[in-house]
Amino acid sequence: MDINRIAGPLKGRFYLATGRHTGCDREPFQIIGLYMAETDYKTLRDNVRNLIEEKAYPDLERLIGELHEADLADLLEHLEEDERLTVFRILTPERAGEVLIEISPPIQESLTHELDDQALSQILNELDSDDATDIFSHLSPKRAENIIGLVQPAVAEELQKLVGYETDTAGGIMALEFVSVSANSTIREAIENIRKKREEVENLYYVWAVDDSGKLAGVVSIKDLVLEPRDRKIRDIMNPDVISVDVNTDQEVVARIVKQYDLTHIPVVNGQHKLIGRITHDDIIDVIEEEANEDISLMGGVIDQEIAEESALKISRARLPWLLLGLFGGLLSALVIKNFQGSIEKILALSFFIPVIMAMGGNTGTQAATVVIRGLATGDISIVRTGKRLLTELRVALINGILCGILFGLVVAFWLSDPHLGVGVGVSLITIILFSGSFGAFVPFVLKKFNIDPALAAGPFITTSNDILGLLIYLSIITQFLMAA
Repeated sequence: MDINRIAGPLKGRFYLATGRHTGCDREPFQIIGLYMAETDYKTLRDNVRNLIEEKAYPDLERLIGELHEADLADLLEHLEEDERLTVFRILTPERAGEVLIEISPPIQESLTHELDDQALSQILNELDSDDATDIFSHLSPKRAENIIGLVQPAVAEELQKLVGYETDTAGGIMALEFVSVSANSTIREAIENIRKKREEVENLYYVWAVDDSGKLAGVVSIKDLVLEPRDRKIRDIMNPDVISVDVNTDQEVVARIVKQYDLTHIPVVNGQHKLIGRITHDDIIDVIEEEANEDISLMGGVIDQEIAEESALKISRARLPWLLLGLFGGLLSALVIKNFQGSIEKILALSFFIPVIMAMGGNTGTQAATVVIRGLATGDISIVRTGKRLLTELRVALINGILCGILFGLVVAFWLSDPHLGVGVGVSLITIILFSGSFGAFVPFVLKKFNIDPALAAGPFITTSNDILGLLIYLSIITQFLMAA
């Protein structure tokens, strides 16, 4: 089979996107897209399947050897399990590791399960400490113990050290590979030290300076190292106001700091302010994506792992608790309606407006909760400014409530030819919107105060609560109006 014929239709677009291809009319490194199109993946997937079916492994190796690791990971996502494993076994340990860290968790778990301990240990030897720990931490205790005995001693020490940190903290996402120099050394000595550690880091933008006890003392740019006289001391050119994070800092806070100060790397220190690791911008991007997925999923009453999960039973088990919460809320709503059965029997038309009341209350609460949740996540809203934000949401709810209440009241009054009932329904809607907006804004602050993810507030919890309380408010006010009539 002609490998050039297989890869030919893909080469122009793919290599231009990755900046590798020069054998075409376009200029090298011209970016025409960030990702391969879905049609390209389909064509590539079909060609890979044909090569596997024909057992043309040399051609298969050449084809996948030309793919970027991230694109190869996406390709594996499109393959069946046996095909995926066939392709993965062709890769070198170094490349297999780079692909493995790009794959979604369920598929990553499936691949590591199929690999023998020797193969997996070779892959872990090639990865940065943070990436290796991400894979290692998902292994069973028995297999993890076996792997520790097979990896290189230095790697084993790093894995045992990093696995002890909480996964959602700075320690859980940091890498132990970093370059530091003594603040008391000369620039010449520092450069020589950096050269000796060239294998420890892929990219070097600035270097951290430490004192004799290993405490973080400052930061030096590569520009200063190159331009300043070689006999100058590092302490004379370093910036002592270096931004760092404690090893136990929440990863969401770390991401916020990196974003605020536009950093590419951030040093991690322990309780004694000793430099113990670093976090890079690519790790921060992963954190931001992870937190965003988690918040969006919680707001819908699901877990973000469901997106890549293949087991219907596991997905069902994850969603069922929220559905049961909704079912319980619905039963409570039915109980509220039953308790006001007398009022509804007097004027059957009252039941016509229950869906409107529930929808308006739920939408208002969700809107307020979403704004507050986003603000808390990005740092635009602080927990210490709770009162100010609640007052703002109260004003918004009051304005919207009055406008919607008047409009709805007029519609009811003309529809039922009963101005008195129209006023009652209008007042009910104003009260419900006012309450729902305040409640939706308040709950995220409460959850944040108790270190619970505020995204829970915009999910089924707040919708169900507003349905029950909205019905109670509506029927209570209408009953009072009927009694006063």
